[in-house]
Amino acid sequence: MFICLCSLFKRTEDEYIPDAESVRQVKEQHLQPQTCSLAQCFQLYTKEEQLAPDDAWRCPHCKQLQQGSIKLSLWTLPDILILHLKRFRQDQDRRVKMQNMVKFPLTGMDMDYLYDLYAVCNHHGTMQGGHYTAHCKNSIDGQWYCFDDSDVHPISEEEVCKQTAYILFYQRRATIPSWSANSSVGGTHTYLLSEIHFNCR
Repeated sequence: MFICLCSLFKRTEDEYIPDAESVRQVKEQHLQPQTCSLAQCFQLYTKEEQLAPDDAWRCPHCKQLQQGSIKLSLWTLPDILILHLKRFRQDQDRRVKMQNMVKFPLTGMDMDYLYDLYAVCNHHGTMQGGHYTAHCKNSIDGQWYCFDDSDVHPISEEEVCKQTAYILFYQRRATIPSWSANSSVGGTHTYLLSEIHFNCR
């Protein structure tokens, strides 16, 4: 908002000058939710972090406080891998829904073992009120279906990966689910290992 200098002599109303096209585009991009991949989420989740000075560790050998780092790692991988996407963050005194689009693979997610997606739980709405739907894959014919209360209808693979995805369900290839009547081998467990490293100086 600018006030024209000549208005001091002729008129008093403000003169509106519209934003340049480049400024408008930057504003629109800033307002749009960011897109990331599931692989990027894993990288950030397992990224090594430096501990704060308040969390310094006293070395039993040199008896000095040492700066440390912490890193989360997946120790073993299960037959069924369930990934819960963080969709809510604390913003002062309220919780805000994060609308970021997380792109996730439907087949062949490589984590040493290959994983294929077989279901997605979707959350619509806010923290105060919302609605859940599910996308599930028929293991016999490979068709995806949308479950919305009593309504069930087929959907395409392109409709599975949505901004509303909240919980992802993957199955390791060449495994039989532990709940299957034909399964004679129990599933493995997942352990999240927290590694803390300290360097004596």
